[in-house]
Amino acid sequence: MKSSRDEAVGHHSISSFEVMLSALFIMLMVFSIGLIAVSWLAVKESEGDAALGKSHEVRGTFKITSGVTYNPNLQDKHSVDFKVLAFDLQQMIDEIFESSSLKNEYEKSKVFQFEKGSVIVLFDLFFAQWVSDKNVKEELIQGIEANISSQLVTLHIDLNSIDITASLSDFTTAVPVTTSDKLTTSSPMTTSASLGNLSTTVAATTSGHVSIECQPGSRPCAHAWNCVATDLFCDGEVNCPDGSDEDTGLCATACDGRFLLTGDSGVFQADRYPRPDESGVVCRWIIRVNQGLSIRMNFGSFIPHYTDVLDIYEGIGPSKILRGSFWETDPGTIRIFSNLVTVTFLIKSDEYDYIGFNATYSTFNNSELNNYEKIDCTFDDGFCFWTQDLDDDNEWERIQVTTFPCYTGPRFDHTYGNGSGFYISTPTEQGWRSERVGLSSLSLDLTSEPVCLHFWYYMCCENVYNLNIHISSAETTDKIVFQRKGNYGRNWNYGQVTLNETGEFKVVFNAFRNRGCSTIALDDISLTNGICSQSPYPEPTLVPTPPPELPTDCGGPFELWEPNSTFSSPNFPDKYPNQASCIWNLNAQRGKNIQLHFQEFDLENINDVVEVRDGGEFDSLLLAVYTGPGPVKDLFSTTNRMTVIFTTNMETRRKGFKANFTSGYYLGIPEPCQDDEFQCKDGNCIPLGNLCDSYPHCRDGSD
Repeated sequence: MKSSRDEAVGHHSISSFEVMLSALFIMLMVFSIGLIAVSWLAVKESEGDAALGKSHEVRGTFKITSGVTYNPNLQDKHSVDFKVLAFDLQQMIDEIFESSSLKNEYEKSKVFQFEKGSVIVLFDLFFAQWVSDKNVKEELIQGIEANISSQLVTLHIDLNSIDITASLSDFTTAVPVTTSDKLTTSSPMTTSASLGNLSTTVAATTSGHVSIECQPGSRPCAHAWNCVATDLFCDGEVNCPDGSDEDTGLCATACDGRFLLTGDSGVFQADRYPRPDESGVVCRWIIRVNQGLSIRMNFGSFIPHYTDVLDIYEGIGPSKILRGSFWETDPGTIRIFSNLVTVTFLIKSDEYDYIGFNATYSTFNNSELNNYEKIDCTFDDGFCFWTQDLDDDNEWERIQVTTFPCYTGPRFDHTYGNGSGFYISTPTEQGWRSERVGLSSLSLDLTSEPVCLHFWYYMCCENVYNLNIHISSAETTDKIVFQRKGNYGRNWNYGQVTLNETGEFKVVFNAFRNRGCSTIALDDISLTNGICSQSPYPEPTLVPTPPPELPTDCGGPFELWEPNSTFSSPNFPDKYPNQASCIWNLNAQRGKNIQLHFQEFDLENINDVVEVRDGGEFDSLLLAVYTGPGPVKDLFSTTNRMTVIFTTNMETRRKGFKANFTSGYYLGIPEPCQDDEFQCKDGNCIPLGNLCDSYPHCRDGSD
C-alpha cells in the first residue's frame, strides 16, 4: 500500500498557469492558421486580377501636323473650337480601337488638352482590364496607318510623336526636390519646387520599379518620363510630351495668379509684392493672340521699387527678343509686332509699399496702317510704331526732362515745352566708348508721289558727334538723306527731308556719340504728302567750342602700380575743370586685392562724381559712386584691378580729391567665423544662439 505522500509524487496536478499558457498557445495557432488562409486568398485574388484584369487607364499624346490650325481658343475647354476638335478626335480614336484587337477591353477616350506645336493632343484611354502600353500604342499606330477613321482623310498625325504612358492613377510618384533658388512660380507637383537650378529624382512603381534622375538644371515632366531643362518650363513653348511644362497651375505667377493670356484683350498686374528669397521672384506672363495680329500694352500705373525690372520680349521660348527693360520710368504704351509676347517682372526688393503696375493689352493689325500712321509720333504715347534697332550698341530712352548724371539733355520736350511731355534721347548716362543708337520705322509702302519727313532734333553738348537718317531697302542699305555733326547747343532744331523711293523702304535714325556726356534727342516726327517746302525755321548754327581752361581728359587712362599709388583730380588742390572725364586703372599682383583710400574729397554734390569699379572693364561690378563733400569710406576690390572714373558737368567746380591705394592678400575681407558662430555683414562674429532672437547683437543688425 502506498502512502498519500507517494501518491502525490507520482500524480502531478496541472496548475492554472499551465492552463493559461496552453490556451494562449492554441489561440496563436488558430490566428496563424487564419493569417495563412487570408494570405492564400489574397494571393489567389491577386492571381485572379492578373488573369482577369481590372479597369485600366492610360495617357497618350500625338501631334497633328496638318488638317487643323492651332488657335488660342483651343486652350479654353469651354470654347466651341475646343469642343468640336475634341469630339472629332475622340470619335477617331474610338473608331480605331473598336476595330482593333483590343475592342473587347476598350471602353472610351477623352481628349483633355491641346497645345501649340502644330497641334499637340493630350488624351486619356479607358479599358475594362489591364492592357500593356506597348500594345495600345501599336494598335493606335496601325489604325492610323490603315486610315480606319474618316477623320484621317483630313488630319495628318505624326506617327513618331505618338506616346502612351500609364496614367498617374495606376502608380504613385514621389518627387523629392532640392533647389538653390526660386524663380517664378509655385508648382502643384511639390510646394518646394521652383524653376531655378535643381536636381530631381523620380521614383515610380508599376508592376516593377522604374527610376529617373534628372540632371541639375532640368526637371521631370508631370505625366511622362522625360527630363526638360528648367529654363524651358513656363516659357510659352511646349517641351514635355504631355505639355505639363506649360501647365497653367504650375506657371501661374505669384503677382496675380495668371500666366497664359489669350483673346483680343486682357489685363495683368503686379498689384502686390510676393516676398522674394535671396534670388528674387520673377512673375511671367505669356500673351498669345491670333496669327497676323500684333499686341499693344498700356501701363495705367507703374510704381515699382527701383531694384525691380519689367522686361518686354517679342516672341516666346529661348528665341524671344528683348524689346525693352523698365525700372522706375513709366513704359507708357508698348507695341510689339508679333502675336506672341513674353512679359517678366523681376522683384528683388522686399518692400510692400509699391503697387508695381496695372496693365492692359489689346490687338491691332499693323498691315492696315498707312505710311503716315507708321511715322507720326510725339512719343507721348510710347514709341508709337518705331522700333529699336537690334543691331546697334545701345537703346533710345523715352524721358521727360534732362536727367542725372550728365544733364546735357533738353530741359523740356518739344511738343508741349514743359515737364508733361516726352521725347526720346540717347542714353542719359556717360558714354565710355563710341556708340551707335538706331531707331527704325516699319516698312513703308511705295507712294505715287514724294513725301516729306519732318522732325525735331536736339544735339548737345561738347562730346556730341553725329545724327543721320538713312533709307534701308532691298535696293540699298546705306543711303544717307540727312546728316548733322557737332554741338548745336541746348535748342530744339527743325529738320526735314524729301523721300522719293521706288520700292518698299524703312526710315532709320542713327545717333552716334563719343565718350563722355552728350545728348542727341528726337521729337515730333511726322510725314506729309509732297516735296518738302522751304523750311520756316532758320538753319541752326554750331556752338563754338572754346578751348578748355584745363585739360578735361586728364591725359589718361592711367595705369598705376605700387609704389606709384597716389593720384588726384586735375589741378588739385585748386578747382578741377568742367566737363572732365578721367580714368585711373589701379593694378596689383595676381592673387592680391586693392584697398582704395581718399585722403581728401570735395566735389559738387550730385553733378560731379567719382565712380569706382571692381575690375578693369567699363562694365565691371560697381563698388561705389561718391559725390559731394567728404570724407568717404575706403573701398576694397575682390580682384587685382580697380577702376576709378571721375566726371564733372559744365557748371560749379570744387577742390576735387586726392587718393592712394595699397595692395595685399584678403584686404577688407574678414576672417571666417567658427562653425558655431554667425558672421554679421560687417564681418563680426556672434554665437549662433543669438541669431534671430529679436535682439540685435550685430552692430549692423544683420542677425
